Amino acid sequence: MNYLAVAQSILTPENIGLVLLGVVMGIIFGAIPGLNTPIAIALVLPFTYSMTVVPSMALILGIYMGGISGGLITAILLKIPGTVSSIATTQDGYPMACKGNAAEALALGTFASFVGGILSCLALMLISPVLSKVALAFGAWEYFSVSILALSFVCVLMDGKVLKGFIAVLLGLLLSTIGISPIDGTVSRFTFGNIQLSSGFNMIAVILGAYAFPELFRVSGRIGETIIPTKFRKKFFYLPKWSDIKDQGINFIRSSIIGIFIGILPGMGPSSAGMIAYAQAKKQSKTPEKFGTGIPAGVIASETANNAVTGGAMIPMLVLSIPGDTSTAVILGALMIQGITCGPLLVIQQPQIFKAVVLIAIVANIFMFVVQSSTIRLTAKIIQVQRYLLLPIVVVFCATGAFTINNRMFDLYSVLFFSIIGYILEENDYPLMPMVLAFVLGSMTEYNLRRSIMYYGSVSKAASQFSVGTILIVLSFFLIITGVIRDLPAFKKRKARRSAKKM
Repeated sequence: MNYLAVAQSILTPENIGLVLLGVVMGIIFGAIPGLNTPIAIALVLPFTYSMTVVPSMALILGIYMGGISGGLITAILLKIPGTVSSIATTQDGYPMACKGNAAEALALGTFASFVGGILSCLALMLISPVLSKVALAFGAWEYFSVSILALSFVCVLMDGKVLKGFIAVLLGLLLSTIGISPIDGTVSRFTFGNIQLSSGFNMIAVILGAYAFPELFRVSGRIGETIIPTKFRKKFFYLPKWSDIKDQGINFIRSSIIGIFIGILPGMGPSSAGMIAYAQAKKQSKTPEKFGTGIPAGVIASETANNAVTGGAMIPMLVLSIPGDTSTAVILGALMIQGITCGPLLVIQQPQIFKAVVLIAIVANIFMFVVQSSTIRLTAKIIQVQRYLLLPIVVVFCATGAFTINNRMFDLYSVLFFSIIGYILEENDYPLMPMVLAFVLGSMTEYNLRRSIMYYGSVSKAASQFSVGTILIVLSFFLIITGVIRDLPAFKKRKARRSAKKM
């Protein structure tokens, strides 16, 4: 079935309406500081249980695409990124707004988001089938090595926090072993006699607890903040000026490639993509001194890259069942609820579902551009919603989403438990993404390790075989060692500062 036939079957009024609804929700949640895309996706999960795969993906991918872009609204207007993906956008977006060019900056950021999103969807369309054919040749040892490499990447890419990232990974792997053994099917581990723990912790409950509730706790501490409204000229559709984008072709392409590549790497996320693309744009510019003063190139680099992450992050999620970021981890959970198993066979045996996801992502990016460009004056007012009205509603929906996964109170207790863990980790400057990714990959990692031992007899015999898996394991150890060495100077400086404070 080609893409045209799939488009004719999935682009029904119902599905288009769900994409539009998702995009609007995503923009709203992206624009409000403290809320984010994973929270928005978690809110709608209970409503997708009665849907089939395509309508549920239409709603969820609409939120995903809209949420990443929505963060630019407050980043430009208030120098407060609505999402972490728009941190770099504040560098030039806010100065443009201060010069009286807020509408132009928002239009420019929206267009850059659209370009990055569309190019990432094309990458998803072209790279995934090739990668899936390669992945079909993988055995248990290769899948185990891919998991270890992903976890190594997520540790090493935590700049200045490699050791803490490694500790978070170990914590996530430990938590993933709670419950019935994936190989034996009868042996319970770490359940302490509690039958509820036999099935382990639910992925959605873990993500909600680790990300949503700690963020809501922090936002509630700023519940009384007042927001100054921004004035706009009366105009229906905002497009960037041709003079702002005519010389930015290389910037668009370079930032898109950076975003797609970083999206494929597990754990880096759109915030890293935006900052790296911004740094590269500044480095390659003939006038680097103008960056940070309010120039279009800075906004284009950040917003193109962070939206290009969306398609890139879905490549490992669909082909290898490894989420590229937090949002795709939630999407992976939503697909599992629908009975869809991601992996190389998804692209080959169920191409209609894969093509439906690609087409929905493209439609969502188009809607994001149209909606955000035509409602700049309205969406800018979202930030003025009183938090004391908004937060209780979000908490209720998050709790409902957690409960309705299995209709048991234990999942609500799990959310509370992981919210405490998440809050403690973040307060002590431990990254959450390594823990969550390790939890998501924990079962797959253990399953393939034990299968490798059963096949080869031991880990040493498996590692002694010259294979792609062994090469990836060696690369993983190399990454960890170089990451630790790179972070040693920063670690010594922090230790010296702590010693000076004690004195």
